[in-house]
Amino acid sequence: MSKLKCFIALDSESNNKNIVIVKKLKNYVYGFKVGYRSFYKDDNKKLITEIKKSSNLFLDLKLNDIPNTVAQGLESLKRIKPDYLSLHLSGGERMLSTAKNYLKKNKINTKILGITVLTSLDNKDIKQMYGNMTVNKLLINFSKLAIKSKIDGLVCSGQDLKILNKYQNLLKITPGIKLFHRKADDQKRTISAEDAFKNGADYIVIGREIINHTNPINALQSFYEENKNKNMWTA
Repeated sequence: MSKLKCFIALDSESNNKNIVIVKKLKNYVYGFKVGYRSFYKDDNKKLITEIKKSSNLFLDLKLNDIPNTVAQGLESLKRIKPDYLSLHLSGGERMLSTAKNYLKKNKINTKILGITVLTSLDNKDIKQMYGNMTVNKLLINFSKLAIKSKIDGLVCSGQDLKILNKYQNLLKITPGIKLFHRKADDQKRTISAEDAFKNGADYIVIGREIINHTNPINALQSFYEENKNKNMWTA
């Protein structure tokens, strides 16, 4: 079967367990997302090495600081060379441009993804933080900032994809995906995989639903058989 256009979010309590997941699923998915919990463990090098052997690495560190500090952070990541790296768009144009220029100058082929609005936030949260602002208005502002800064893409909720469709030159990576069914958790704005791709996602992020499955390979194979004619798979 082709690989599902998704990143598996590696969030196990140990990187040894994460490595088991990578070895098991590397032939079925496009890549793996490594966030705080896994990256800040002492043995992160083993995990990164295993992913880079045969898959795509999305390093989801959500960097957000003054431009020089972010550039110094990228200097420390030179040995890793992630395929994708996330930065908060709220860090501003100078931070984003500095990061992009640093990668270009050092010939590091890492795509920068801008974090738009976290899937745990809704209009009430946005109003509390930004005043007279809605999720939709903030998304549009952030997208324009991403284009101006010449970064590569956005990390955005599936419910935001239709609003962002006009920004065709930006990759869209969508977390908060429910592959099989919807279930209440700490993400307020979720969507099904089928709807995400239909609405313009280039890649999706799946975590607990696959990682905690009793037989994730069978689950992905079944999903493939049901959806193999849809635009969800790598060539």
